[in-house]
Amino acid sequence: MAPEIQWRTSTSKTCEVRSGDPSGDDASAILEAFEKCKEDGHILFTNTTYYVGRAMKTTGLKDVDIELQGTMEWSKDIDYWLNNSIPIGFQNQSAAWLLGGDNIRFYGHGYGTLFGNGDVWYVFNNGTSNLQGRPHAISIYNTTNSLVEGLRFIQSQMWTSTVMRSERVELSNIYVNNSCITQFDRCNVNTDGVDTIYANYITFLRWSVESGDDSISMKQNSSNIYMANNTFHRGLAYAMGSIGQYENQVNFIENITAIDTVFIDTAYAGRIKSWTGRNTGVPPNGGGGGLGWARNISFTNFTLQNVDTPWYITQCTSYNGVKGGCDTSLFHIDNMHWGNTTGTTKNNLVLSLQCSGAAPCTNINIFDNDLTVHKNGTTPTEFLCSNVDDPKGFKCTGKAPNTSG
Repeated sequence: MAPEIQWRTSTSKTCEVRSGDPSGDDASAILEAFEKCKEDGHILFTNTTYYVGRAMKTTGLKDVDIELQGTMEWSKDIDYWLNNSIPIGFQNQSAAWLLGGDNIRFYGHGYGTLFGNGDVWYVFNNGTSNLQGRPHAISIYNTTNSLVEGLRFIQSQMWTSTVMRSERVELSNIYVNNSCITQFDRCNVNTDGVDTIYANYITFLRWSVESGDDSISMKQNSSNIYMANNTFHRGLAYAMGSIGQYENQVNFIENITAIDTVFIDTAYAGRIKSWTGRNTGVPPNGGGGGLGWARNISFTNFTLQNVDTPWYITQCTSYNGVKGGCDTSLFHIDNMHWGNTTGTTKNNLVLSLQCSGAAPCTNINIFDNDLTVHKNGTTPTEFLCSNVDDPKGFKCTGKAPNTSG
């Protein structure tokens, strides 16, 4: 179960954020309100549109309520953001807004919106992986004992949100739609709903995500994550990783629970992806040879609607075009508990588990999957596996392909 977080219930002062700056950029007024009410304060965005043309760092908050009744809209000045977004200390990733502190409560009431003008980014990016300077909409950074509730994210610039170097944070009733207006192949690249990095005891409840990429993703050193009652449309659903990118560095993902989730036209339901054991190139689009583990991951009570591959593992990941090395990873995948799932698949495939020959997957238990093929109502019968040691609840019917996932 998710940890209980205690929040206080009152503040001593209110700072209403002014809008309509003559420059067309309300960032100065936003930063002023955060500075005045950074301790024991209530920061109020009223029911209007705030235009943001500058990167914002509002960290070190203490006992603060943030209330977004209107819309925050980020500028389309790609050159500015490529050169001025805020590095978060992971890969080459950066953020348009860095928010952090202790005992923060950020309320959107179901209509407060962060609008990233993402379509200009999707067109500009043109399928590039991990473009440096392309910002996450918001990074919850160095934050403890906090709540983010009822926000809407529309067309985020890159990853919608990051929870990083944080502990005991709940994010609930969140809506994400990063679908492309301008349609072309690979328009949704790196448009994740949320990612965790160096994060512990994080809770995600009642998210609705249409991202085109990972819906909710755990990356390195994520532990004790609880996710429930989420709905994913299209996209890649729950993704553990990628991980194992940094040569000889030990990283982990462990104690992950996801229950009661609906998947509509997604590529997967639950997935783990690690880099190969060969180090080729440099992060973020190169790497490999990392050590560590993904273990104690429970995915249960899922409902699938036309899902491609419900259960998926690959240890072939490489973003720089290098092929092979799928049996070389020493990153260990152990104790997966996936099942009690109903619904429909796109094809005859229940799972594809491509584990590394150098460190086979252990304690993989996949059980009680009551599935039918969407197009013809038959029961899917393919269970593709490589290097799975003593599978439980299923028998492998063939070898898993070496694909990066």
